[in-house]
Amino acid sequence: MATLGIELSDVGVHGVVINDDGSTRTLQLDSESERLPAYAFSGSNTDTLVFGSEAQELGQVFPRRVNSSFIDELSLQSTNFEGRQSRIAYSQIAYKFFTELVGRLRREVENVERVVVAVPGHYLEQNEISEQRIGILLGILNDLKVPVVGVVDMAAASLYSEGLWGVAEGERMFHLDLLLHATHITVFNKRFGLERVYFSRQPQNGFHSMQERFANALASRFLKQTSFDITEDRKIEQAFHAQTREMLFHLGKTGEASLEVSTREKSRQMTVTRDLAALDLAPYVKVLTQILLRAVNDYGDGDRPVQVILSERAAAIQGLKESIIAQGVGVVKQLPAESAAFGAANLGKTWDVPDSIEDVRVETGINLDVPQEGEGELPHPRVPVGAIRLVKQGKSLNPTHIVCDGLAYELGTGDFIIGFGESEDFHLVVERDLTPSPAELCRLKFEDDRWILAESKSTIIESVSASSLRAGDSFEVALPGRRKQLLLIHCIQ
Repeated sequence: MATLGIELSDVGVHGVVINDDGSTRTLQLDSESERLPAYAFSGSNTDTLVFGSEAQELGQVFPRRVNSSFIDELSLQSTNFEGRQSRIAYSQIAYKFFTELVGRLRREVENVERVVVAVPGHYLEQNEISEQRIGILLGILNDLKVPVVGVVDMAAASLYSEGLWGVAEGERMFHLDLLLHATHITVFNKRFGLERVYFSRQPQNGFHSMQERFANALASRFLKQTSFDITEDRKIEQAFHAQTREMLFHLGKTGEASLEVSTREKSRQMTVTRDLAALDLAPYVKVLTQILLRAVNDYGDGDRPVQVILSERAAAIQGLKESIIAQGVGVVKQLPAESAAFGAANLGKTWDVPDSIEDVRVETGINLDVPQEGEGELPHPRVPVGAIRLVKQGKSLNPTHIVCDGLAYELGTGDFIIGFGESEDFHLVVERDLTPSPAELCRLKFEDDRWILAESKSTIIESVSASSLRAGDSFEVALPGRRKQLLLIHCIQ
């Protein structure tokens, strides 16, 4: 049996499967790519709908017969969808789209025990419209016999897929994403997981409008360089737009790409570099940078460091990451394409299948299991200050020393205590001015001629291994605003 994670992005729906043995696989949901674009096309005077990349390309030729907002505006309202004999609601288009999606999923993978859906942030706001969207979504999937166990915020699932060990407790994380028709900014506070503290949807700045401006700019440049106007032929224009769309996702990896237009007479080419794309996208980059800076200014935690995380769609905008880094806001990272789908599956792989859709879990953040302490009926949660990730190298020698900031400390044969703040109780102090009062970070215990790692009150240890520690293993320590690496070594006597 397996757990399936679905990322419900209108730019492209992704699916990732996690099997019981821990192996994972990204599903091929469209004929030419892993993502299934959320486009619906209606032919003239017919009730049949075409979905995916085929509908996306047909929309370049017949723009009034395509609808790409049925996920973004999922509701019972009717659409202005030309080429149909009768009016159709967004929910009806979504039902047909999910029918197509589920069919493709079942052809790709069998024996799915549970499904977790990562949804856009505006699905999880505290209002009646958002509740209606979730109700419609779960109702459709339930009718299609999809075993949904949970719905989770797409941004939270994306961050969870990369692991939270590198973020100290109390740090703020700013997730920037481009959906087809809007830019989403989500702010999380790292506290026993991810707590969503702010969400903003900017409908005037979506991936679709950015992509159209980019394609038009390249079409104008293509005309100047080759003296050929792509708008002379609808099919050529359609193919040109498809090339520019795929170029956005791959230009950051390849550095440059070639646009080619072939006619009966000749073939014409134009090379587009990363810098050239950044020049065309500069106005868009400026707007998105300003949106992010306003969020950081309003929801940053004073002088404490923040992390900015770009989705694959946001990172596809050449120049955006560099623009944000230039502002000096903090660490800037980018996520892979399937991060939300993988994070959703990984988060819900142990969740039980509910008896009804009313019992489906709906999460706006990530809640990690944190040990409780206290006696009797009054337990209280620990307040961890840092996080530790153990990285094992698979070596065989027992460690004799631990290295911090270039200095080696002998382990001895008893408990070796690592802490922060001045205290004679610690054998190693990683930071002296971190907190007003000293606190234990972790301790290494020597038992049965082997060293093992023990957790302390002030720290969450992620990637815990029950096996013994060996020379070559290291600890990556995340403290508020600071990072440390501790290396275990073996010194020959």
